[in-house]
Amino acid sequence: MLSNASSRGDSSSRKLSKGEVTRLSILRAAEASFAGLGYDAARLETIADDVGIKRAAIFYYFPSKQRLFEELSQEIHHSLVSLTQTRLDGVIDPWEKLMLLVETWLDFMVGRPTAARLILRNCATPSVGDEPPEAYSGNALQLLRTTIAEGIAAGRFADVNSMYLVNLLSGSILHYVCNPEQLGSERPYRPDDPNEVMIFKSVLRKTARAVLNVQ
Repeated sequence: MLSNASSRGDSSSRKLSKGEVTRLSILRAAEASFAGLGYDAARLETIADDVGIKRAAIFYYFPSKQRLFEELSQEIHHSLVSLTQTRLDGVIDPWEKLMLLVETWLDFMVGRPTAARLILRNCATPSVGDEPPEAYSGNALQLLRTTIAEGIAAGRFADVNSMYLVNLLSGSILHYVCNPEQLGSERPYRPDDPNEVMIFKSVLRKTARAVLNVQ
């Protein structure tokens, strides 16, 4: 879920004001509701009840349901990009960078499955909100595309269209986190199980290596 630091956009340890705590609580409740029910079915009354406030109080922090959804989506995206950039700091080799990027995305989604479900829903209904989908996912996906391009330029990767690998890797991560129960009662798994995560990271690594013909 949302951290105090991520909601503020910094990593300081100052104590949050009462208003900041309320705003953060609204975002947390909204994330669970939007992820579980979707934008249309989620109700501000329920979100308010979960926080312990009146529905009207939400509008003090967010002028509309749409704006609440947009700000939540932006916070998820910025948190993912920030974590990715931190882990990639100082890494030069394109293959190592690509694998760190992919594993960071997986770790983020495993640790915050409501974000993964919300992103998956957003992919299915990209018209929600005023901002185009690219404004929500553009920077994160651009990191992946740029890393692949760097590997191709360096002669480490085969000259493949990055779109295919971006869809393959990012889509696989979202489905791994969101759909364990969709594989049938005899094939259940826990996405947050450390052994399962380790195995899936290995699968992602082998898949990327095969597609890119890493040198």
